[in-house]
Amino acid sequence: MGVAALALALAACGGEPAPPRHVIAISLDTTRADHFGFAGNERVATPRLDALAAESIVFPDFMTVVSTTLASHTSLFTGKYAHHHGVPRNGFVVNEDNEMLAEILKREGFHTAGFAGSFALESRFDFAQGFDHYDESFDTFAGIVGDQDQRRAETVTDAVIAYLDQIGVPEHLFLFVHYFDPHLPYDAPPPFETRYDPRGREDLPPIGLQRGKKGRLVLGRETPVARRYAAQYAAEISYLDEHVGRLLDALAERGILDQAIVVVTSDHGENFWEHVPFFGHGRTVYRTTMDAVGMIRLPGGERGGTVVRGVLASIDILPTVLRELHIEPPAGVDGEAIPLRGDPGAVQDRTRFGQATYPWRVEREGSWANLPKARFVREGRYKLIQTPYLHTAELYDLEADPHETHNLLASPTPEVQALAARLAGELDAWAASADPLPSRFEPSQTEETLERLRRLGYLIESEGEERVDEP
Repeated sequence: MGVAALALALAACGGEPAPPRHVIAISLDTTRADHFGFAGNERVATPRLDALAAESIVFPDFMTVVSTTLASHTSLFTGKYAHHHGVPRNGFVVNEDNEMLAEILKREGFHTAGFAGSFALESRFDFAQGFDHYDESFDTFAGIVGDQDQRRAETVTDAVIAYLDQIGVPEHLFLFVHYFDPHLPYDAPPPFETRYDPRGREDLPPIGLQRGKKGRLVLGRETPVARRYAAQYAAEISYLDEHVGRLLDALAERGILDQAIVVVTSDHGENFWEHVPFFGHGRTVYRTTMDAVGMIRLPGGERGGTVVRGVLASIDILPTVLRELHIEPPAGVDGEAIPLRGDPGAVQDRTRFGQATYPWRVEREGSWANLPKARFVREGRYKLIQTPYLHTAELYDLEADPHETHNLLASPTPEVQALAARLAGELDAWAASADPLPSRFEPSQTEETLERLRRLGYLIESEGEERVDEP
């Protein structure tokens, strides 16, 4: 029974509330969870998303499970950890055996439309499985990035509005909108570029991720220049907020918003000066990159302002949306539905895992590509990080040390040793459960792929050879 038939049946028998008519998923790429007013940030102006949060159920301890765009979005739309869906990082192909959210909803009678903000989600990587319409018409930003690598938030919102004007409002709509703006380079347009630094981007040297990169700046601590980069990043967030607001207005004007379940999340965050590498993501699993925006607005803003505490993750979104639609999730989903109407305390005891996607050089043929890379287990207030290729382990008490600066394993008590051993057992078992669907790096246009990734800042040169340093 499709969603439309189910809604009529439920209404007729006076049972559960009818499922939402529409599903809207808004993804904010490279967006730190701590850069919004609703999250307690008093410096960065985000009025539109703050207003949406007031009408939504908010998850203050929400995280991604993998730290680059394609792998993270595939986890979001399959409800699976990366070592099950099989996409290790950007540039790989999503296995067609994955059941993506768009495919599930299309079978249920939804019209499915997606709008990608960057090349990382191009249809050549088979991320667009299940979409009736997939818009990937990227802009050119001369002097910043190469042709068709990305497009600004304004252009993305314009494309969505134009499409809705063209097709009207379907009976059931699944709309996926991906905004890429906070990613490097931080280049918000006027007047946003001077909102937090009156000099804008003037005289800012390019960011280098390693020492010895001639002409690049290596940032290893909070300095005046580093703060200027942080100001430019904040400008991107405020610019993004304005155009997400325009999207919400357009949905409201067409009668879509109040009949939809709206998911807003980010695929990962961004490290500044807190941890190496500076101003980047993908190589580590600290909170700066793994904490993510998480909120869901129910139709009509039901239960708006509710806060669900406890460790939640991107893999929990698919089963949550499907439960609201009264659709059984596919087999093999790793996530669990979030109790949007039930007892929020039901999520307190969840354990969640995550992993990094870089560096490429540590990958071993014949095994799960991310196995040697940084990974973590999060259980309540404690987080254990292992980085196998560096042979290191870290344990943090996030209540006492939210910025992960004091590794309890540096001088462990017997109690800490026992806790670390238990968490290490859980993390090792999770890592050993890797059973990825086959994936491959997209070979047909490899040079074009590498060139675009290079222009987006994913590739750097080191001692005469080229390698990936961050996603």
